Amino acid sequence: MATDPEIQRRRREGIQRYHQKPGVKLEYRERMRKALAASMADPEQLERRREHGRWLRANVLTRPDVVAKTVSPEVNAKRAASLSATRMRDIPAAMRDEYRRLVVTKKVPAAEAKAIILDQWKKQIAARAA
Repeated sequence: MATDPEIQRRRREGIQRYHQKPGVKLEYRERMRKALAASMADPEQLERRREHGRWLRANVLTRPDVVAKTVSPEVNAKRAASLSATRMRDIPAAMRDEYRRLVVTKKVPAAEAKAIILDQWKKQIAARAA
């Protein structure tokens, strides 16, 4: 049953409905904040985490195959696209280069550049619709 696509779809929809209820996200954040605070207050657990981080660095993150993957141009391009999509989610993807040009080259304040770009975008949409 767990591999049935229909059951998986219904399960995902149920989870989404649950998370859309008011207060669920805030309750989750508060629960995680308390759990993290308790975890950070326990010196033994903190030391176990540090030791695990040291182990990861020594045995995994410095392996040549992992290093090659993390510095490859494809990975860097994917990382840059992901960061752009997150940080500039309000700016249409096709107009992000223009936004960057305004902010970096023309020294327009970010809020003003955003307003300019969104205004241009609305005009483009109106022109297409007409």
